[in-house]
Amino acid sequence: MKQIQWFPGHMAKARRQIEEKLPVIDIIYELVDARIPLASSNPMLKEIIRNKPRLILLNKVDLADPQVTKAWLDYYDSLGVAAVETNSLTEKLPEKIYHISKEILKKELVKEKAKGLKSKPLNAMVIGIPNVGKSQFINNLAGKNKVVTGNKPGVTKMQSFLNAGENLRVYDNPGVLWPKFDDETGLKLALLGSIKDSLLPLDDVVLFGVDYLKRYYPKNLEKRYDLNLEELETRIDILDAIGKKRGCLISGGEIDYDRVFSLFLNDLRNGSLGRMSFERVEDENVQL
Repeated sequence: MKQIQWFPGHMAKARRQIEEKLPVIDIIYELVDARIPLASSNPMLKEIIRNKPRLILLNKVDLADPQVTKAWLDYYDSLGVAAVETNSLTEKLPEKIYHISKEILKKELVKEKAKGLKSKPLNAMVIGIPNVGKSQFINNLAGKNKVVTGNKPGVTKMQSFLNAGENLRVYDNPGVLWPKFDDETGLKLALLGSIKDSLLPLDDVVLFGVDYLKRYYPKNLEKRYDLNLEELETRIDILDAIGKKRGCLISGGEIDYDRVFSLFLNDLRNGSLGRMSFERVEDENVQL
């Protein structure tokens, strides 16, 4: 499978900034998209953070298939990896995240107390690839809109330090991708908007999405677009049917595929097609 190469200079700079701040950090919060927990996890992270304690946060859980999310959480637990599901938009997270962080750091905190050291706020660093909801997560913890947010990759441009209550301080970082990723990982990231739409051909991305939904979520497709998949043999037949149902046509009654692609991707990304996940524990060669 060919490798897609994409490593903008600001991401290399972000990595250097992360490594510079690590000595004062107690715990790493790694945000991943609950719909693609592997594809949205940076495989360079272990190399970057070394032996720092880590909490994996499966964010945007409101858009993910709840049964699949539970399977991932069970899998992480079986490996002794700390992980929790989060919804940064609607869930009250400060107490929950602080409590879990204290549990993860319990041994370190006990050692500090035994040495007579005064209790101090925890320093956490938030890491994640673009568009997994890092800024929304930090705003949730801080209780204010202190960080610019947006439903597109690359909103956070610089590293920042914020107080999240009296007991927790957090560092935010720009999203950091890795230098290379294979076709399937790239398609998953593009499907959910974690990389720019211009990076991969949209027809490949949409066809990948249609294939996946046809396999795992056929009822979602049928319900959203009033389709009968038994009558549609190919992926193009499905796109044509969507185009006709939604009036995505050009002169002569031809299908306007650009409009169909845009419609499908918007529906998938914003949850209009239902709660879906695009990675399953049983289908993946999991490496944590």
